[in-house]
Amino acid sequence: MRDMTILMDTQQGRPARFLEALFGRGVNVEAGCLFPRTEGRVMHIAVEDGDVDKVHDVAAELGVAVADDRECVVVPPNFPGGVPAIGTRVAEAGVTVYLAYFGTNGQVVLSSNDLEKTRAALGL
Repeated sequence: MRDMTILMDTQQGRPARFLEALFGRGVNVEAGCLFPRTEGRVMHIAVEDGDVDKVHDVAAELGVAVADDRECVVVPPNFPGGVPAIGTRVAEAGVTVYLAYFGTNGQVVLSSNDLEKTRAALGL
């Protein structure tokens, strides 16, 4: 699974058009978030490895930028103990979490300094 960082302006409706275009290409967005930055907005989306090129293509067509693309860990919904347990286990493994956001079905997406330790700490 890949976490992709998308940079876009504040044009009304741009995030929706971007997601609609991805869905139109058959890209399943497992999770995502959108927040403001000094100039524009940042969107993070979690997609399958095989969909990365489609995301780049749609971004280029719609005039948004893919700023980063990194491997991530997706924790399934209903993880025992929930988000607090995820955080505790990962911290106890000596892992630093760089990014966390939630999926459409309760998944938790994590990017960290050591994905193998993250997976092991969570039994994934």
